Amino acid sequence: MTELPADDQYEVIHLGGEAAVVVPLEEYRRLRELERRARLSEQADADEAAALAEYRAQQEAGTVAAVSQAEVRRRFGLMAR
Repeated sequence: MTELPADDQYEVIHLGGEAAVVVPLEEYRRLRELERRARLSEQADADEAAALAEYRAQQEAGTVAAVSQAEVRRRFGLMAR
């Protein structure tokens, strides 16, 4: 689709055989920030899925070790609650 609906407020321009929409800079920045947040969310989801898969593999292998919260806090030098 190279043209916008008739009631759309933006202007379509053509550059080098491509169609583009002219938007206010602040809106462009907002859209870029939304895109960045979506990428971060997708990365977090992928990291979570990988961690879960690793945990399940360890669980199947019988190598899962439990560490109490107090011990984790001690290892990281955090104060006990």
